[in-house]
Amino acid sequence: MAGSKPELSALRATKYTSSKRTAGHLERLRRLGYHTGLRALDVWDTVRGREHPLLPPRRHRRFVGNGDFLEVGRRITTYMRDELGLGPRHDVLDAGCGPGRIAVPLTDVLTEGSYLGFDIVPHAIEWCARTITPRHPRFRFAHVDIRQEIYNPDGTLDAADFRFPAEDAAYDIAALVGLISHLRPAETENYLAQCARVLRPGGLCFATAYLLTDEAAANMARGTTAFTFPHDRGDHHVHSEEEPTYAIAYRPDHLLSMASRHGLRMRRDPRPGTWGVSPHRPASMDLLVLERD
Repeated sequence: MAGSKPELSALRATKYTSSKRTAGHLERLRRLGYHTGLRALDVWDTVRGREHPLLPPRRHRRFVGNGDFLEVGRRITTYMRDELGLGPRHDVLDAGCGPGRIAVPLTDVLTEGSYLGFDIVPHAIEWCARTITPRHPRFRFAHVDIRQEIYNPDGTLDAADFRFPAEDAAYDIAALVGLISHLRPAETENYLAQCARVLRPGGLCFATAYLLTDEAAANMARGTTAFTFPHDRGDHHVHSEEEPTYAIAYRPDHLLSMASRHGLRMRRDPRPGTWGVSPHRPASMDLLVLERD
């Protein structure tokens, strides 16, 4: 099954996993070997020269998903500029910013506006704050200690009632890229409510998600999707019972109903990704653009 045991095993080898799962001797050895290999590749990248001065080390960008880090970030930024009207003076909030996949290309766009990114992985935020902010002072980064089973199991905050570290009505665009797929319903609804709070009237929430449409469900039954979500939990579907927050899918009407309760309406029909129409990977998620009333 695409994207199940091999990827979950690789995920557990990173340092962004539960200490309970890595307590065994074999798991510790695998984790040590994994990080030793990444650090060796980082040294090699430094010796030969990096493709971009703001490209984070491999050990920091491993957990943000498949695909070329810089190219994926550039594609997202191009979409924000061409389809959302992103301009130099806009203010952007990036929830779940990771090691700066969107922030890096946005440094060429937001020359008069501002950017705030936050994430639950401290090493990623530390790298961004140490490397990006000194060169681009309009770009700020914050670590938030939100509890998450895979990436931050010992966190002290609950995503279901977490308040974004941002002022009301302070942003033109709020990005939730690669985030809803790890959030349970109460957490997703809170994040949508927080986006509505921090957006100015007419501001846009730009989000990616696995939308389990009738077409995607039919393709999944035929085995022609990149991911499967066989476990129906009523208001959401999960890919793995063992790691339920590894990948979560929502029915479109349920997700849009949550958004509408907080003054976010669909600006245009969702743009389908490739995950639900092809078994080939890497696969893109579906794309939503919501507008604040």
